[in-house]
Amino acid sequence: MPFFAGNDTIKELRTALADPAVQADKNRYRQVLRRVVSLMTDGADMSPLFPDIIKASATSDLVQKKLTYLYICNYAAVQQDLALLAVNTLQKDCLEPNPMVRGLALRTMCSLRIPSLVEYIQMPLKKGLQDSSAYVRRNAVNGCAKMLHVAPEIIQDAGVINQLYGMIRDKDPIVVVNCLQVLEEILQAEGGVVVNKNIAHYLLNRVQDFSEWGQCQVLHFLLKYKPSEEEETFDIMNIVDVCLKHSNSGVIMAALKYFLFLTQDMPQIQEQVYNRAKSPLLNIITSGGPELSYVALCHIQYILKTSPGLFNKDFKKFFCRYNDPLYVKTKKLQVLTEMATDGTENDIVEELSMYCTDVSNDLATASIQAIGKIARRLPTSASHCVGTLLKIHGLQQEHITSAVLMALKDLVLLYPDIVSKVTPLLPNCVDLVQEGPAKATLVWMMGQYGHTLPNGPYILEDMIENVASEISVQVKLELLTATAKMFFNRPAECQDMLGRLLEYCIDEDTNMAVRDRALMYYRLLHTDVQQARRVILGAANRPVQIQDSDAPGQEVINLKDLNTLVPIYGRRRWDVMVEERRRKEDQTKLTNGTSDNTDMGAKGGEEDNLETLEETIYLVSHYNLTPQEFETKWEQLDCVTTVHLDYDPTHSPNGLLQKLEGAHIFTMASSPEDATPWKAFLFAVAELKEQTHLMLVELCLDRMAATMQATCKFDADQMEDAVPLISQFGRVLRGTITSSS
Repeated sequence: MPFFAGNDTIKELRTALADPAVQADKNRYRQVLRRVVSLMTDGADMSPLFPDIIKASATSDLVQKKLTYLYICNYAAVQQDLALLAVNTLQKDCLEPNPMVRGLALRTMCSLRIPSLVEYIQMPLKKGLQDSSAYVRRNAVNGCAKMLHVAPEIIQDAGVINQLYGMIRDKDPIVVVNCLQVLEEILQAEGGVVVNKNIAHYLLNRVQDFSEWGQCQVLHFLLKYKPSEEEETFDIMNIVDVCLKHSNSGVIMAALKYFLFLTQDMPQIQEQVYNRAKSPLLNIITSGGPELSYVALCHIQYILKTSPGLFNKDFKKFFCRYNDPLYVKTKKLQVLTEMATDGTENDIVEELSMYCTDVSNDLATASIQAIGKIARRLPTSASHCVGTLLKIHGLQQEHITSAVLMALKDLVLLYPDIVSKVTPLLPNCVDLVQEGPAKATLVWMMGQYGHTLPNGPYILEDMIENVASEISVQVKLELLTATAKMFFNRPAECQDMLGRLLEYCIDEDTNMAVRDRALMYYRLLHTDVQQARRVILGAANRPVQIQDSDAPGQEVINLKDLNTLVPIYGRRRWDVMVEERRRKEDQTKLTNGTSDNTDMGAKGGEEDNLETLEETIYLVSHYNLTPQEFETKWEQLDCVTTVHLDYDPTHSPNGLLQKLEGAHIFTMASSPEDATPWKAFLFAVAELKEQTHLMLVELCLDRMAATMQATCKFDADQMEDAVPLISQFGRVLRGTITSSS
């Protein structure tokens, strides 16, 4: 956490920096500067030394320059007036014969990011792009990206962009990669850097000149160019083939992604690409570290969705090693489960059964779940898998028995012929299984098949005797249903205990779900026993088809997701993470008063000032605005923000407009209710500080995503006026839409 250095420390350092004896000794002076930077890095406030450090920067010692420039970059934002004093020294250093000094000075100038100093940076930056030293050119190109956020009008100038495009042919490979990255950022609104045939072939011919990181970036940018002829495609593949043999896993994955991109319209060739990539991927798993192995396994699992049989002959390489961490072992189990076939199922299940005795309960549970999943995927292997699960059950350990019951629950529904093998095991599980979900599974199986056991009703009776001490609501609900089912199959033995269970659940249990189910059963039995039988038993013995949503071969992968975090997190989770991060950034920008695209649903400070906003901002109940005036104002207003809201698509948009009108947000025009996408234009007038401000809104409903986007424009001259308007209006809009959903 940042802290303030004591006055004595500041005085001591200032005295040392001004001491002629210290200045004369290069090593002692470096030590003083290192101490300043060290304290600054630890969070101490060294800003009072800013004038002294600026003086120290006027030196010929390169080490001192690096230390002083690091300090200046850190404190220039809080000492903007004094930072102007450093510009003269930096400009002089940009003309030094030493390229290291020139590059360091240029990098420091671009890192200041102070709008008032842009005029002093513009000329050295343009000269740096034409410097004879590759180090200076690298810093100049990176400086363009830094200055984009300070003075975009300078960097987006056609002359700078054309110059950067020309520097793609620079003889230094790092400069080339930097230019591609910077152009991608500058031209982001236009779709990024344009890679035509000439640029693509130039980069391909130089691909071996780049570093490992550079090769990854170049292969990524080459995805922007699609060869027009098949012959050209094969020529490119011959050039890039060497990257699949690279020792760096990042280069291998980038090359694989590029190969799949080139062959996306050639299925037969693409299958050969998969086979060509097998060996590098397996090498990463067997010889790489655990982190790289995990990433490679995630990508293999992702590839198996379109090429299920790719690794069938190499399945033994996915067996767990003794020194694999748990997360790698778990991922290997998932991959083994998805690649199991009729020919490899015996070996894979045998291997998985060995993991059931692992010291890690999590791995043992995951291996049992994997065996059950294989049985569901491969009907021909069901008998072998069930036999293996029954053998594992004989280990008589709680976590193993619980996992076996959970796996068998799905299998008895899918394969009714195994019920006779499973039910004799249930009495032995009663004392072992204590965990909520597993115990609920046991109770369900007792209710479904326990009537065939001689002591089935008495097992349930023992559970009913202890129902008051049962914590799990799920177990209680299953016990109610199981006892009712047992009653219809063996009424004489179950009538009394069913009555006691219903009485307890209705009169004493505090959970409403348990009480409601007990009341439903009681009323059904009291009204019509035969009707109750049809309701409670239903079609219990009908075979069902259970499908795994992540079964291989059911999904086509998106090539853009390879070599990204999507195979690791999953597409849906990754989209949620990206959206959440974007909303947090927008909320932060709104708080700082600098956002052009902001989520008005931010909480935090808005909620703290809720009462104040209610007293100072009012929406006018009557206001006349013609469509022509609305259109004119929409083009004129430039204070814009965007709201992203969840919306139930089953609700009527017209009902929403009526509620918004009740909140004094009026409709100017709207699409038909069944239109896709549905849009509406609204307006409102707010009174703030004895002034009126016009607000215009465009609503856009995405029924598929169940979200609504509201683009709002405000008639506010100052950002401090727009922030409370955004806050208040966002709360009104969010509250109205939420209440309607």
